[in-house]
Parts: sequence; structure tokens; C-alpha cells
Amino acid sequence: MRRWRDKHLKKVQLGRTSEQVSEVCLGTMIMGSTIDEPTSFAMLDRFMELGGDFLDTANCYAWWIGRGEFVGDESEELLGRWMKARGNRQQLFVATKVGGRLRDVASIRDANGDVYWDRVDGDHERQTATTIRAAVEDSLRRLQTDHIDLYYSHLDDRETQLEERLKVLNDLVVAGKVRHLGASNYRAWRLERARSISAANGWAAFVAIQQQSSYLRPKQGADFGTAVNFDSELADYLLANPEVALLAYSPLLKGIYEDEAKRKAYYNWSQFDSDDARSRLTTLTALAADLHVTNSQLVLAWLLNREPATIPMITGSGLAQLEHNLGAVEIALMPEQVATLDAAGS
Repeated sequence: MRRWRDKHLKKVQLGRTSEQVSEVCLGTMIMGSTIDEPTSFAMLDRFMELGGDFLDTANCYAWWIGRGEFVGDESEELLGRWMKARGNRQQLFVATKVGGRLRDVASIRDANGDVYWDRVDGDHERQTATTIRAAVEDSLRRLQTDHIDLYYSHLDDRETQLEERLKVLNDLVVAGKVRHLGASNYRAWRLERARSISAANGWAAFVAIQQQSSYLRPKQGADFGTAVNFDSELADYLLANPEVALLAYSPLLKGIYEDEAKRKAYYNWSQFDSDDARSRLTTLTALAADLHVTNSQLVLAWLLNREPATIPMITGSGLAQLEHNLGAVEIALMPEQVATLDAAGS
């Protein structure tokens, strides 16, 4: 049996803040680079037309595209141009990030423009007070706005003391340049430590955590480098601390749910390839067929019904794919269907 709801996006509370944001967040990572400006504008317009207001970018998107022609300004600059052209800044909830930008993009490419991936982490900007103060001004300029609604610490920079980072982030909130703070790619214990430090000092605390999260579960010991995958420890923390919202990035794992060849070619497939993954894929595929939806749409619908409460981050290579992915909000899963998906695996 299937049930449907209206495609118009509902509003949900961001953690325990007073903010009401769209139930899905539109990721704009490759807008302005892979996706050209007219297509990007059309996607943003359609998202907003359906009730979407939550947009996500970063001060490093997307330096890795191409052969060195991009430096990380592109996504923020495109959003700034779109918001200015539409005059809609006050209707939006805009998130960006600090910490993932490279200090010297040219130095991590060879003469052919190929990336030296082993050098990338060492070239990330460190989240010192000086770096963050400069970075927020650069993001505000590129976005053509006077405030950022949600400002993430993009990576957990272990070389800089948490106290230094959290103090300057609080200063930005006090100054009105940032409204709320979030963390991305932080392990649960580091998230708790950061929030404890902020609480002890009376500083603004992280109200959101953005983590890689999908229906398939990584194998034990999986290593994604600087990316951190949602796990049972973070789930337990968030269930006990609902004041922290969960944003799920890369929910469709680069589009591997529909295509076995694409799955096997996915650069991180080795981190998921297991009996557990095969069992969950079998269950997912069977239910998607019963509901007459795609596997990808069902993954997003499941995330919208998951505990802890989750805001999936969606995107697309163009307007048609975005429209397809947004179709997930029309699927009204019944509790027993969610339970079936939850229970699958070895």
C-alpha cells in the first residue's frame, strides 16, 4: 500500500531553536562550477517555489572540479548573485562553512591539473581566530549579505584548540554576523566536548551537526578521511539531545542506489560493500517496487521518517534530477514500512 502527500515542502524546527526551515535542505556545492548559472538559478527558483528555504554552501565549493579553474568561491558567489537578482534574502535560511578551504589550491595539483589528494588535508585552512574572522567576511562578501543564518565549522581541526575556535564563533554571533552555529564531520565525543565548553563559558553553542548519512551503513572500520559518517554513537547522543539538529549530507552516495555498475565504480564502494549492504539493498529495492518509486526516492523518504529526526540534504545535476529527488517528500511511509527498512541487514 502506498500513501501520498502534497509535494510542497513542510517546515520543521531546527533543533530546539525558534527557526522553522524546510524539511529538506538544498545543497549547492556544484552550482557555479559543474552546474552553469542559468540551470542553477532554475533549480533554486523551483526549490523556493515548492516551499524550500534552507540552502547549504561552503567557502570551499567547489575547488576540486575541473583542472584548476575553480578556487572555492564559486558556489557562494552564485548564491549571492541569485539572491540579489531575486531580492529574496530575507525569505531564506542560508548555511555556509569555514575550515574546508585550501590555503593554496594550485599547490595540490600537478602540471596536468590532477589533484594530489594526499596533500589536501594538510592544506586546509586552520580554524584559528584570525582565519575565521577573515573567512566570515569573505563569505559575507561573496553571498552579498550582512549575516549568515547557520555557520558551520566544516571540519574538526585538531591542530587548533576548541576554545579558540568556539570563542571567535561566539563573537560572530554576538556581532550579529552569524545567527546560529553548527558542526560538520565532528565525532560525537568532540561535539559533546565543544558544546560543554560553550555552555561553561556562556557562549553560543552548536545547534546542528552535518554528517554523511544514508540508508546503507559503512563496514566496521570504514575510513572516509576527513568525512565522518553518521553512526550509532551520534544517534544515541542526538536522541538524548534533540536541541541539536541532524543534517544528512550525501544521502544518495553519488547516485549508487539505482545502478549496480555505478555502485561498483563509486570510489567509496569498498567502504560499504558487505552482506549488510546487500541485504539492505534487497529490502529497499523490493519496497520501492511495491510503492512504484525509485530506490533513491525511498532512501530520502526513509531519512525523513528516521529517528533521530533528520533533515536530508538534496541536490541534482540539473532541474530534472532535482525534481525527481524532491518527489521523495510525496511518499508518506507507514510506520511498518519504516520498521521494515530499519530492520533490514545482517
